[in-house]
Amino acid sequence: MSGAERAGRETRATGRARWAGFLFVLTLTAGAAGAAEIRLTAGAATADITPDPGLPNWTVPRPYGEVHDPLYVRAVVLGDGETKVALVGWDLLDAREFAVARVRREVAAGTGIPAERIMIQATHNHAGPKSEMGPEPLMPREQGLSAAAQKYPAYRTWADMLVRKTVETVRRAEAAQVPVTLHLGRATVGEWMFNRRPVRPDGTVQSMLIPENPAVLPGGLRFGIVDPTLTVVGLRGAGGGAVATLFHVPIHAVVVYGGYKGLSADWPGAATAALRERLGGEALFLQGCAGDIVPARRGLKVAGEMGAAVAERAAAAAAKAVTLRPGRLRVASETLALSVNPEVKAGMRTETLAAEISAVRSGELTLVFLPGEPLQEIATAIQTASPFFNTLVLGYANGRGVGYFGLPGGKRQGGYEMTDVGAGTDEAGREIVAAAGRVLRRLAGEEREPGRPE
Repeated sequence: MSGAERAGRETRATGRARWAGFLFVLTLTAGAAGAAEIRLTAGAATADITPDPGLPNWTVPRPYGEVHDPLYVRAVVLGDGETKVALVGWDLLDAREFAVARVRREVAAGTGIPAERIMIQATHNHAGPKSEMGPEPLMPREQGLSAAAQKYPAYRTWADMLVRKTVETVRRAEAAQVPVTLHLGRATVGEWMFNRRPVRPDGTVQSMLIPENPAVLPGGLRFGIVDPTLTVVGLRGAGGGAVATLFHVPIHAVVVYGGYKGLSADWPGAATAALRERLGGEALFLQGCAGDIVPARRGLKVAGEMGAAVAERAAAAAAKAVTLRPGRLRVASETLALSVNPEVKAGMRTETLAAEISAVRSGELTLVFLPGEPLQEIATAIQTASPFFNTLVLGYANGRGVGYFGLPGGKRQGGYEMTDVGAGTDEAGREIVAAAGRVLRRLAGEEREPGRPE
């Protein structure tokens, strides 16, 4: 080979190497640009929704009488540059279909966020009012005192205020959006939890709504299962400061309920206030599947103690949180028509009740929203089948649905949760878990939307 040929070959080889290097750099740059395009934003706001203490109490035939601590609506608006999602929390007993529809309609008109991307959840606070029920079929226990309490003019005034304040809060949260990073940490709060459905040797349930000693069971009973996990999701702005902190755990908000008849946000209100003070920014409690999970201790004083303890554990979890990879905000939902239990069908005058199952995903984090009062086993079943490791399952969201529900076999086991407070059949839980699975698979791109061509 001549010197000229050798030089030419070396020149061509060098050119190919440079071109390959250029392509490699171009690929990395394009990948970085693609990742940079997914820029998660968040804004948060809160407003006082405490009713006049003259409002009738939904549990006893008299007014609340006094305010121990205020009730709030809290909102977090998430965005990715293309899609916005609103997460709304009420310090109320529930988020009824009628009230949710009113708020979604008004928020959508005021912000442009589509109604199906507005998720509304209650802390399930028993020391606050029920949200507006409207003309939908009522469960037998609601047809008396609960329905009567909403007929007073004072309730109408408050219900309208709730809608107005919620819309304003979402609008302020939307306007406050800033770029954020997403973080997740976990801790245990099992010492505060008790499954009120301990099991007898024959497999039936002995309801223990307020245990004499949550650490010791009499009569050979077996403890019901609890998930002690407190999950903390941090939305941090520039410099790592908290824009909003979401904290999720399944425990009934009944620490002050029963012994105190005034208005209070119960332990979630105390925990939220303490967490805001510790971490800054806003805080939003995400109530889990707490249908059978109650606080291990009760009393007005305990609400503050429990709230402070949960906030301390949440702050510790936030300090050890990992950074999650963000992704496009995606929302999917499915509405079921669930059969009504024959025992309550005549009194409710309906064959079916609607139940909306929704989910929101951003990258490695997914939130599932269920109506009514799911038992803890429902969350476990959904999380086990979910294609996403970080799946949080919420109850008391976007409607009452059929009320209490668990997995098939619950009706045979008995217990308070399987009475007429749960209007669905024994199969309701299985149908809801299956629907949640379909919704999650759509978010994972594994299943197409119903009615959409292949």
